[in-house]
Amino acid sequence: MRARVGVGVLALGALAWVAGGCGSTFDLPTESRGGRAIPTDKSYQMLATWSAMNGITDLLLTQGAGSQLFLLFNFGGVGTAPRGEVRAYPLTRPDPIASITFRELFNPVAIASGGDGAGGANNRIYVLDQGDTCIARTNPNSGTCDAAGGYNTRISDLATYWRVREYRLLGGDTLTTFTDTTLAWVKGIASDASGNVYVSGLAIVNLPNTDDPRLVDREFQWRIYKYARGPKIPGRLPNDKNLPGAAWHRDSTFVIDEGSGIGTVVDPHGLFWSAAGTAPGLYAADFGKNWVQKLYDVGQSTGYWEIDGAQTSTPFNGPTDVAVDLQGYVYVVDTGGRRVLRYAGDASYVQRVDVELDASGLPLRRPIAVAADDSLVYVADAGANEVIRYKRRQ
Repeated sequence: MRARVGVGVLALGALAWVAGGCGSTFDLPTESRGGRAIPTDKSYQMLATWSAMNGITDLLLTQGAGSQLFLLFNFGGVGTAPRGEVRAYPLTRPDPIASITFRELFNPVAIASGGDGAGGANNRIYVLDQGDTCIARTNPNSGTCDAAGGYNTRISDLATYWRVREYRLLGGDTLTTFTDTTLAWVKGIASDASGNVYVSGLAIVNLPNTDDPRLVDREFQWRIYKYARGPKIPGRLPNDKNLPGAAWHRDSTFVIDEGSGIGTVVDPHGLFWSAAGTAPGLYAADFGKNWVQKLYDVGQSTGYWEIDGAQTSTPFNGPTDVAVDLQGYVYVVDTGGRRVLRYAGDASYVQRVDVELDASGLPLRRPIAVAADDSLVYVADAGANEVIRYKRRQ
């Protein structure tokens, strides 16, 4: 709360100085700027509201020395014309850096940073391009995505299917790219220090028929898959048939399945990988279960923990994004609850970030993404077409 220092307070201070002489002491605010007493409770101050951010969909703040801010916009549309873009911004101004562009994007929906697979730990940008499933499965007999004439709706235009694109920190052309034909639709992306990439979405899976185990049923289920660069078997050419034309493969030792318990997911949205805290892990905003989970980043496991907002007395309502700073603090976007919350690395609740209103005096309308470091937090509010910058008071 901001306590105002009025004329009466200043007058009392002056009287105390006159009565007691130069050697007298009296209480003053710890810091005053522009007639305001600045709280020292480590709460978050709203520093700036960047308006007219139409189409804001995701954001990324790279961490460590020389951190960079990237905003991802998606404007929607039909056809094969680009539907979005990624722009780089200074940390303090809503003016995009014109010299940094990310080429070849079609329908971008999420962004992450990670390693290059050759020892560089945080020198790559990975953009998840959702593509257009209908266009990718166009029936050559009818020109639309249907099954007319016996067409089996297979992929006929791979260029418009979803894919991950790898870039340098300054953007430019795509360095590498891949898609996985066993994932029908995608939502979230993360990358680790070794340059592995994690993607969440709806997978096409074959499950035993409950009536006749000799048969299999083709179904859609939520998954998080992990992808590594290079051949599936060392010493051979890339041989993952589900990643056509890519110098990547899916890590068959890792999968997060659909399910109701911890370590499983239902409609996972935002992902984030971090080595901070007691152990590296993959964080997932589990929209379908109203959880945020910390999951193992190797093999299969039950995960580390889950948080559901209960410590605030108000459970999460459709969390869409999660971020972790270098100290291991976890930031959760509770979209339905219209708030952003901060947790410690052990999943204990710390504080609410968005206590102060935006520059128009309004609360968050539909927050969808968050990026953070040790003191700054950026929140994408799609309901107001804004990006709001907060700073924690010391």
